[in-house]
Amino acid sequence: MKPKDNDIVVVAKYGTRVDAEIARGLLEAEGIVAGVTGDRIANELMGSPISLLVMRADLDRARQLLDITTDN
Repeated sequence: MKPKDNDIVVVAKYGTRVDAEIARGLLEAEGIVAGVTGDRIANELMGSPISLLVMRADLDRARQLLDITTDN
C-alpha cells in the first residue's frame, strides 16, 4: 500500500505529555495540524512515550520546525 499525504504519522516521541503538548503548540502556531497520543497513566507509571502526530504531507516541515526549537 502506497503512503498517502493524509496518512497520520509519528513525528516525535516525548518523555512527558507536557513536552509533547509544547511541541504540538509550536507546530499548530505554524499552521500544522498536530495531535498527541499516549496513555497518561502508563507514561507516568512506566515511562511509556507520548507520540506527536502529524499528516504525512506535513512531516518534513514539522521535523524542520522541531529541530529549530531543539537547537536553540
